[in-house]
Amino acid sequence: MDIKSIIQKKREKKELDRDEIRYVIGKYTRDEITDAQVAALMSYIYINGLTEKEILELVKAMAESGTTIDLSEISDNIVDKHSTGGVGDKVTIILMPVIASLGIPVAKISSRGFGISGGTIDKLESIPGFDADITIDEFKDIIKRVGVSIIAQNFNLAPAESKMYRLRNQIGCSDSLPLIAASLMSLKLATGGNKFVFDITCGKGTYIKTREDAKRVAKLLNRLGKSFGKEVGCVITSMDEPLGYSIGHNLEMKETINSLRGSMPQDVGEVVIALGSVMLSMATNCKNLDQNAATIIETIRSGRAYEKFKEMVVAQYGSLEYVEHPERFPEAKYIMPVYAPDSGIIESIDADMVGSIANYLGAGRMKNQEDINRKAGIVLKKKIGDIVTAGEIVAYIHTDDESKVLGATKNLQEAFITTNRRLNTKSRVLEIL
Repeated sequence: MDIKSIIQKKREKKELDRDEIRYVIGKYTRDEITDAQVAALMSYIYINGLTEKEILELVKAMAESGTTIDLSEISDNIVDKHSTGGVGDKVTIILMPVIASLGIPVAKISSRGFGISGGTIDKLESIPGFDADITIDEFKDIIKRVGVSIIAQNFNLAPAESKMYRLRNQIGCSDSLPLIAASLMSLKLATGGNKFVFDITCGKGTYIKTREDAKRVAKLLNRLGKSFGKEVGCVITSMDEPLGYSIGHNLEMKETINSLRGSMPQDVGEVVIALGSVMLSMATNCKNLDQNAATIIETIRSGRAYEKFKEMVVAQYGSLEYVEHPERFPEAKYIMPVYAPDSGIIESIDADMVGSIANYLGAGRMKNQEDINRKAGIVLKKKIGDIVTAGEIVAYIHTDDESKVLGATKNLQEAFITTNRRLNTKSRVLEIL
């Protein structure tokens, strides 16, 4: 058995067996085969697909490629949430303390950002002192004491998944549905939960472009969950425009904190409430999603979720200065307005373009370990459905690099499309499966 014959087999549209899949994952995890060889295999998977049996074996191999966590000593009812990501997506940081404040333990392992999709860990690390690289024992202890902990994907947790995720993005295979499903499920299996809720984002600002493909991924995840004896729920949400108003780490943390304090953008609230309602239905005896939604809203309104978030920050060595005074987050040197070129009703805001501009301004990384500028980003002043007059401010650019202002301004103007016809505003939540 060798990698060349396995690549050739997939090129010929043949099914890989368990031993071949484990050979690839094991060798790649130990750096005994190259990125180029795995990239070639991924490319043929992208073109020719995988059978469900192949995906099942790939999930097992990736989940078992490193450390796995046993959370059974904490609870036999650990509900985990994961998103396929998107521009301005800060839902995880809002939702986890909401659920924990209702007495349901939450153990969340997240990644740092790569590409246009900002990472949950990068955002949390904007809080001075916040440590996302604590040990597994510390992680478990915080969950026991506080009820919630969010840490980085490290300590050899599903290392094959991490390597393949980054490579998949680098070679243009980020939208491979079987690889997306295998990545999501393998990471969840390694992190020790027994019930998983997936936010399957679709649209211009994420990997999955259509609602139909999002449904395919959701149904595949449900079938994989049953195979592994795990309960799975999926919520399909739209990512055609950025979620919320802020894109960029400090900017998103300010919006996150204000959301937990009760001032939440409508579209962010829609997603938080939908996902939270499903999580509650899986973790409790209440299966009424409307009733669960009311519980989520009241928990935020009462301030309990915000207090739980502060408890988690302190437990992970973060300072409460910026949490209690979000206006103190450092700002970029240049904060420049972007004006609407036309009058009308905003019909679309290209989330992919907005995310790419935020990266250009310094808010994202396109290479492993690349530095990010936590002050850089974009703040929208208008959203889809809003009326705008030519010359009115539609956004602000935040950057420390003055040379990038002119190009970013022009491109951001092009991301906004206006119309003269009346629009029916749509919920960000498309479907619950």
